[in-house]
Amino acid sequence: MTVTIRQLHPHFVGEVSGVDLRKALTPQEATDIEAGMDKYAVLLFPNQDVTDDQQMAFALNFGERENPRGGNVVKPGDSRLQTGLNDVSNLGKDGKPLPRDSRVHLFNLGNCLWHSDSSFRPIPAKFLAAVGAGGEPEGRQHRIRRHARRL
Repeated sequence: MTVTIRQLHPHFVGEVSGVDLRKALTPQEATDIEAGMDKYAVLLFPNQDVTDDQQMAFALNFGERENPRGGNVVKPGDSRLQTGLNDVSNLGKDGKPLPRDSRVHLFNLGNCLWHSDSSFRPIPAKFLAAVGAGGEPEGRQHRIRRHARRL
């Protein structure tokens, strides 16, 4: 398949098709996706039901993973995700939403704000490879539009 990127907004955001993130990328697919990131800054990969391992394999196509040490309040044994992935969700280890006053939930709310702490690490962040799951699609799109207007 050929990677295709459709522009979704006049200034940024592209929707990618023609690639299955559950499979290893070819060098050309990785090059095309990186060029899309350079052009659009935000790429959406709709309907990609990837595992943690598949997400990590995808991310490693674009460079070494940053070391997130010191960047979380969750103890290693309480992590919901495998080592190497940062969990900025509102879910606990049991997969259920955290209480609103949970220290972890409050910490993760801070990740919703723009910040550049990863820029100063020995291996600076190049991209964010995030996976969204759950909720009503209409609600997610409403939030995306609301945030897009703030830019």
